[in-house]
Amino acid sequence: MKISVITAVWNAEKTVARCVESAKSPAAEHLLMDNRSTDRTLEIARSTDPKIRIISEPDKGIYDAMNRGAAKAQGDILAWLNADDYYLPHTLEKVSAYFAEHPETELLHGNIRVNGRTVRPASGIASFGGFRVFHPAVFVRREVFEKYGPFDLNYPICADLAFFLKAGRAGVRFTHLDEALTDFAIGGVSTKRRKATAQEVRRILEANGFGGCFAAFWYYAMRGRALAAEILKRNR
Repeated sequence: MKISVITAVWNAEKTVARCVESAKSPAAEHLLMDNRSTDRTLEIARSTDPKIRIISEPDKGIYDAMNRGAAKAQGDILAWLNADDYYLPHTLEKVSAYFAEHPETELLHGNIRVNGRTVRPASGIASFGGFRVFHPAVFVRREVFEKYGPFDLNYPICADLAFFLKAGRAGVRFTHLDEALTDFAIGGVSTKRRKATAQEVRRILEANGFGGCFAAFWYYAMRGRALAAEILKRNR
């Protein structure tokens, strides 16, 4: 049982060492999908793990790189770890053991740690049927991704959500491991482009069978939360 960890990267010399170090495990291979970095990212990655597989070629965005990595991966289980995130100790060994002990598992996902605090996936209606999970803490069987993927490049910010909803609504079993598996860094594209993210989530919900009213509710809820966060930021 081998896990293929795929990391899309571009000029991440400040964080790549910690990311690569966290993915070193007998249970895994690590693919670094590099968009022709111009800093010391590749040098640092190689010195951190000489066994890392580096593919350096232009891509059309993070999800294109993630798809390319999945196509080149050799593992039974696929995972995607951002270059500024890292796995917590023993995550890969725990995940490998879980899949071995529970062969019926199709998609395993866990909690994330944000600024020292453990965050669990949303529950209730906010979970979108239980399929709104954190992609840096997701591990999915290759055959599931091959059947319901790849990530749809029409969604440049939230293609992971589109994949999870498609797979979940098709009957893929989501198993929650109630442990923090990944330390997640705030500040990605979905955080910086809140309006575009809200619009994309609305489209994804509508495309995956959620009603227009439900999708609109979430759009305006996300816009309201973004506006409140901006007001608080200005008043600090």
